[in-house]
Amino acid sequence: MDHTVIMGIDTPATGSTCTLEPPFRREGIAGWVVRLPAELHGLTDTNEQPYRSRLRLYEDGLAVGPAHSSHDVIRRVGRGAYSFWANSLYFSTSDNSDPNSGNRCYTAVLSPSAGNTELDLESEKGPLGWSAPARPLRCAVVGLGNRGIGLAQLARGFSGVEIAWLVDQSEERVAEAIELFGGNAKGAKDPTEALADPAVDIVFVTVPDYLHRVVAEAAFRAGKNVFLEKPLATTASDAAAILAAWRQSGRILQLGYVLRQAPFYSAIRATVGKGMLGPVRVVSLTEQLDVRHGASFMRRWHAQSRHSGGLLVHKACHDLDIVCWLLDAWPRAVSSFGGLNTFVGAPPAMSCSQCDRRAICPYVDTGLHERRTVAELADPTAYGLDRCVFRADKDIVDNQVVSFVLDTGVRGTFFLAMQGPVRSERRITMIGDRARLDGVFEDGRFTVTFTNPEREPFLWSMEGRSQGGHGGGDRVTMLEFLNACAGRAQAPVTSPEEAMRGLAFALAAERARREEVVVRLNEGDFVVPFSPTAEAVRDVPPRTATP
Repeated sequence: MDHTVIMGIDTPATGSTCTLEPPFRREGIAGWVVRLPAELHGLTDTNEQPYRSRLRLYEDGLAVGPAHSSHDVIRRVGRGAYSFWANSLYFSTSDNSDPNSGNRCYTAVLSPSAGNTELDLESEKGPLGWSAPARPLRCAVVGLGNRGIGLAQLARGFSGVEIAWLVDQSEERVAEAIELFGGNAKGAKDPTEALADPAVDIVFVTVPDYLHRVVAEAAFRAGKNVFLEKPLATTASDAAAILAAWRQSGRILQLGYVLRQAPFYSAIRATVGKGMLGPVRVVSLTEQLDVRHGASFMRRWHAQSRHSGGLLVHKACHDLDIVCWLLDAWPRAVSSFGGLNTFVGAPPAMSCSQCDRRAICPYVDTGLHERRTVAELADPTAYGLDRCVFRADKDIVDNQVVSFVLDTGVRGTFFLAMQGPVRSERRITMIGDRARLDGVFEDGRFTVTFTNPEREPFLWSMEGRSQGGHGGGDRVTMLEFLNACAGRAQAPVTSPEEAMRGLAFALAAERARREEVVVRLNEGDFVVPFSPTAEAVRDVPPRTATP
């Protein structure tokens, strides 16, 4: 069948739009193809110029991508990848649904510039701007620590977003937050009244990890949209209960996997999607915390795994999620080794304020990554905030290595260490048949070195780009969420299985470390039954083999 498009213009010029009309022909598992009119054939990619096209694809007014994707990625992976090639458009929808349903509008737009053929790597997906909604979005923030206040300040920076409730068990925190945000914000020690307020649209859940289910589940049952800080939960059963409540509510969920939205990682995903590395065979990620940052976990609630799920679950679910997202893959076999080797020994005192080694201790309390009240700053010992890092009641590790195999056949490693001498740092290496990628997140740059010695290495850099928290990821994640809550963008999380993936990966690694086994995962380990009784779902099941 010959496929045509309806043109909204007479001649293709910058800014011109073209509406794509069904039927679309299926191409592989996730891909679709539509023939373009003759006047656009000279604007598409070719074998000789595979990145020349300035045509961009939009779904209901939102850009999808990456552009110039390999046709194998479009057919097999999809998720918005597309290619204007020769006389046709090869594309996929953002959620791999059937575009023939007629529920969405697809348009092609001629952009001002194609950009550098290999520098044009940023994700073109998601909301690109913000304008105040017709009715203000009113938010409740539950948990007024450093992250909660930071997200609230970021949200309030967008016009038409208001902070309506500030909730924390500490009356001092509530009082200081009300003073900070002013306006008509109300305070409470318990979220019940805030969740019952019909004027509240959004709930930010930034309480300690083991309390995520209590607050998030109640928020969804109250009909609120929820921004849930990572990790999703500390157990698979709690996570399943949260996701079941979300699906039943029909509301918007955003997870705090902000690295996905950081331009650094979006550019790496686009690099992989374009096939620049060829088939990826090996991946290595590392996260090294500077020693002061690492020490802070040893004195806070994170030090007990019943509260944090373990350091890997709390801190590194970011990294395990991102490797799956970058490669559109799922973990299948996981092994792990780790231990507590630095923060061991008899505590010289119960708290830093009482310790005669305070002046020379590299782990002395500084309140790093905490938001303390005036009273807590004046006397942290009275609030249990400057406990000795050598405390005997902790059960998390200070270094851990994970080895894994993904369903695509990629093999990889990840390590987390809390002994960094200078700064906290994330590194990534990917090795494919055509090239190797090496990058440092904090430097905002990565290099692609090609197997072909005649081809010059390619450098991507954040230089000259605005950043912000988590390398720019915080702002983009917030924009994505707020636009969805305002009803003018797709929901950022659509798949409960994908939402579960990073946590299931981390839980499998923790179990592998504790039991010294290889934990094997399959599709069933990420499925969340759509029922109110989903809290009965098991944790990572015992499918193991000895190393």
